[in-house]
Amino acid sequence: MNIVFLGTGGSWPSPERSVSAVALKRGPEVILFDCGEGTQRQFMRSTVSFMQTTKIFVTHFHGDHFLGLPGLIQSMSLNDRRDPLSIHGPEGTEQLVSILIKLGYFTPTYEVIVQDLKPDDVLDFDEYTVTVGEANHNVPTLFYVLEEKERAGRFNKPRALELGIPEGPLFSKLQRGETVEHKGKTFTPDMVLGPPRRGRKIVYTGQSPAKPWSSWERTAT
Repeated sequence: MNIVFLGTGGSWPSPERSVSAVALKRGPEVILFDCGEGTQRQFMRSTVSFMQTTKIFVTHFHGDHFLGLPGLIQSMSLNDRRDPLSIHGPEGTEQLVSILIKLGYFTPTYEVIVQDLKPDDVLDFDEYTVTVGEANHNVPTLFYVLEEKERAGRFNKPRALELGIPEGPLFSKLQRGETVEHKGKTFTPDMVLGPPRRGRKIVYTGQSPAKPWSSWERTAT
């Protein structure tokens, strides 16, 4: 997991800082929190590709947190994106994004899935969940808690070799939790994997603290 700060400024960009946008890289996936003006350019200056973005979570609808959406959506289309993109945010997100997509003579080459969220919503994905909370601001504002599900234990290569398992595809299968056979013997993942590892937790509140101040921020790891 890698966190890339694309923009940390507020209200308007400066020569040194772009406005709010934070990318979370998990394997082949990028999850974007807020998308202020100039976010796509910040992506281009980073080591992360905006084409890998699968989900965007917007905290609120002040311009410095969402005005990068129209350009990013169109640039993905110009790069012939085919995979769907989901955009999540507070009440009014569906209406706002539908307006942004209609700006100019433009039709996306991919599906844009939009979802209005409210505090206490929980989104359950394959490898993690995203919990939604209310943040303290002068307009409706959300914060997001991304928490990985329990991960498999670390692979014990010396133990695998000691058991006579050859290096290669069988290693990968065992790491994915699959049982394998070799030379008439059966090997199960628990024979070569350590204890399960607790998932990591990321809390994103944008520019606003959680309302009320809660344990979410204190338990982020």
